[in-house]
Formats: sequence, C-alpha cells, structure tokens
Amino acid sequence: MTGAAGEGPVLWALAVRETEDGDVIAEVIIEVGEEDYGALAVDAWESGFVSSAGDAPVTTGVVRVRENRVAGLVLVGGRQVWEPFPAIEASPGWLSAAAEGGALVTLVPPGTWPHLAALPPDRRADAFESGLEEAQDRGMVLRGVVTVEML
Repeated sequence: MTGAAGEGPVLWALAVRETEDGDVIAEVIIEVGEEDYGALAVDAWESGFVSSAGDAPVTTGVVRVRENRVAGLVLVGGRQVWEPFPAIEASPGWLSAAAEGGALVTLVPPGTWPHLAALPPDRRADAFESGLEEAQDRGMVLRGVVTVEML
C-alpha cells in the first residue's frame, strides 16, 4: 500500500510465514521514503529492533488492528505512530497468526522496491522477495517482534 511522500510509510505489506518448526508468524513489511527513513529507524532502534543479522527480539512496538485492518505501528513507548494510508486489510490467516504470537515487523531501506508497481502483476511477488533478500544480505533490514493490539 502506498502513502504520499512525507506522510509516513510508502509501502506496507502483510505476509504469513512458516517457521522452521512449522509454526506460522504474521509479518508486516514496511518501506519508507528517504525523508522518513531516519526517523523510523531511530524509533525502531529505541523500541528494541535490531539488524537482520540475528533473530528478531521481542520489542516494545505495537501493531494496531482496527476492524480487521492494520491501522498503525506504535513505537518508542507510544510516542511515535506510523500509519499506512489507507489502512491495510488483513487476511484471516494473518489475523489468526497475529493473535497467536504477535507480529514480526521488518523495516527495509528506501529504494528496496524502486519499480515494483511498474512490473506486471505476475512478476511482483518474485521481485518483492528478491528485493527483500538483497536488503537482508546487505544488513540493511531492521526487525522486531511486536504485540498486536486488536481495537
């Protein structure tokens, strides 16, 4: 999902991933523009996020869900709120996984998916995954496990 430049996150994506032990985890992947990235990275670090080099720790962050839509990411003890525009519809599978164990939030640097929207729909998923893997390999991804608050 996209938002206007300077108004917060540019891209929010929801995923459900299976762990090595067969559990499922809800994931929120966020890419912001250059003008917002520094502030989001500081907020994430202050909330306990770490580089993608290791396992994601449990953080003080909270993902708010209202009427089955992801409405925002709350960081720094509630002082910073990042909201998608518009709120993102969450699938029943994502909501179920989030209710079980919170959500993994993955923050990627600006430019991770520069031309994703211009690709044909059948190529977007592969481009999305390869962009995410490349950012992880470069150590540019911040991750943390957050609480999911159903409002």
